This record gives sequence, C-alpha cells and structure tokens, in this order.
Amino acid sequence: MLVTKRVFSLPSYCFENGMCIPVELGYETYGVCNAAKDNVILVSHYFSATSHAAGRYREEDEQPGWWDELIGENKAIDTNKFFVICMDHLCNVQAKNPLVTTTGPATINPHTGKPYGTSFPSFSFQDIVRIQKELLHSLGITKLHAVIGPSAGGMIALLWAVMYPEMIQRCIGVITNAQNPIRTSFSALQHGMRAIMLDSNWNNGDYYGRCEPVEGLSLAMQMMQAEAYSPIWYETAFPRRRQEAMLFQTLGAQASYETDMDERVRVSIPICDANHWLYTCRATMHYDISRGYTSMKSTLQRITASVLLISCIQDLLQPAAFSEQTIQTLQQLGKQASFYSFASEQGHMAGVTETHRFQDQIITWLQNKS
Repeated sequence: MLVTKRVFSLPSYCFENGMCIPVELGYETYGVCNAAKDNVILVSHYFSATSHAAGRYREEDEQPGWWDELIGENKAIDTNKFFVICMDHLCNVQAKNPLVTTTGPATINPHTGKPYGTSFPSFSFQDIVRIQKELLHSLGITKLHAVIGPSAGGMIALLWAVMYPEMIQRCIGVITNAQNPIRTSFSALQHGMRAIMLDSNWNNGDYYGRCEPVEGLSLAMQMMQAEAYSPIWYETAFPRRRQEAMLFQTLGAQASYETDMDERVRVSIPICDANHWLYTCRATMHYDISRGYTSMKSTLQRITASVLLISCIQDLLQPAAFSEQTIQTLQQLGKQASFYSFASEQGHMAGVTETHRFQDQIITWLQNKS
C-alpha cells in the first residue's frame, strides 16, 4: 500500500492555555471514505512515532508504517472496509524528519522570524484532540466508527471518548491508561526532561543555529528506552560480552550493553528535537482524562462508546492493572467495556511490535454493535 503525506493547516488555533498561533500538521489516510462517511477510524500515534502508521511512501522503502501489521487490506483494521486517518501530533519529537509536518518550538514564529523555542505555548493532549476534530470537520466527518491508538495514542483515544462522546462509537486503547502513572512521569519523563535542561547546550531552549543539547537528548531517549521493554528482553537484546574482563582498568571503560544502547539511541538523534521532546514529555506527564471533572468515575460516566483496553502484563510504562481497573469502573457504570491482557517480553513496545497478540480482539471489537 503506497501512501501520501498531506498537510492540514489552521491559520489560528487557540491552545488550552489561551495562546493562539498558526498550526500545520501532517496526516495520512488509508482506504476510501464511503458516501455516508460512517466508516472512519481515527488512529493516534505513540510518543515517538509519526502519522506514518501504515504502508510505504515508495515501493523501495525498507520499513512500512509502525502499525502496518494491523492496518491494510484484509488486516485487523481492514482498509477494504474502513477509511483510516492518522495525524502528526503537535511538537512531534521527530521534528527534523523531512516526512513529518508538525508545529512546535522548532517552528519559525511568523512575528519574530525565529524559532519559537520555549515561547511556544505548552500544549495538552486535549489540544491534540481538538485539532484532530478540526481536521475531521474539514473532511466533512462528524462520526467515527472508532478511535484507536497505542500508548499516547490510546490516551488520546480515551480523551476523544470523554470530550466528544456523541461522535465516537468505539474506543480502543492499547498499552495505555486513563492517567499517566506517576512512576512513569518520574522515571521516563521528568528525569528525561531534566537531562535535557541540564545540558549546557540547551541554553533555556534557545539553541537553534548553535550546538544542540545532544547529550541531554540522548540520555532522555535512553531513559525512555530503558522502560519500554521488559527486564528479560534487555538481558537477551544487550548481551554481556566475555572480553569485558578489563572493564576496571579505567573509570571510563564501558560495558558492551552501554555502547550498544548508545548506538541504538544515537540513530534517532538527527531527526529529533530536544525542545519537542521536552514539550511532549510535559503533555504526557499531565495527561489525566479526569482533569476538569469532579472525579474519575464522573468522567467515565460521560463515555457512551464501547471501550476496549489492551495491555501487556510486562508493561513497565503503562501497567496493565490500571487499565483493568478503568474497565471495571466502566462496567460498574453499565458501560460496554472489556479488558484484554497478553504476555510478551517486549513489554510496553509489544503494543507496537507484536500486534498479532491482540489483532483478533480488535477485529471483534470493530465488528460489535455499539
């Protein structure tokens, strides 16, 4: 399946914090929208991904989109039946990727002719939902067969179900939760933010055209990477090499797993922006679908969509127990809701890399009478 990147523009979008600026975000579509426009599925991407959820831009591309195993003809999200949309998020961390269109700190401020830097408005995942709704409105779409996504994408799917219940028939969240866990906010997000901000090249976010905070960004990425898989996976993915007997000759000597992780992370440095990483971390930390409501129970009461939450039991970033609790509350409220868990040494990332473990559940949920 060959796909084309498109761009959606808003001359002025007013963020939740009141600031208004022009916004441009890339998006992709797969399949055909029917005449009734009632076969639409909105997919939201995870923290470090892009709108390239499926297919290839060119036949010779080595890698397809990140959820290509799920999206396409005769796949779980069948493009013979459904019209699928995926959009780049605000402050997409891959800001330097030529195939990503995003508005964020690296974007030129039209009033100054310079990058926004940290003058860029702080955004929330609610802002992402509102912009996605604007995109759908521009396409004449008023109803969604389903909203689905992994990790941060699942967070956005749940927000859709709360913010616009009249538009959503089905909500599917994979490796996600109704609130970002506080442990995750510390271990993978806040600590990563501090690593970037302590880099002497960060310069309060004003580093464009200068030396960039590469070391801080590398460490932030490593912190995220270290939580993304299960402990058992790391023992096999980063084996200890026997020739490391001389490690204690110098303080700076590195073990093989240190250098292997460093190499893995640095591949992504050229396409990522440190400020975009900071902003996305902060938005993820503050994510909580009950913010602005009296309680989580009253928030979940707003949902009219049927909700399926899928978790990996070895997930360190978004523990399965929290998703199961959310589903139990929805069921107590009389909602149509189901929880499915699976085991994988891939941990959190199994929600992206091992979709065969839960594709049947998605097929069933997309077919149910909501």
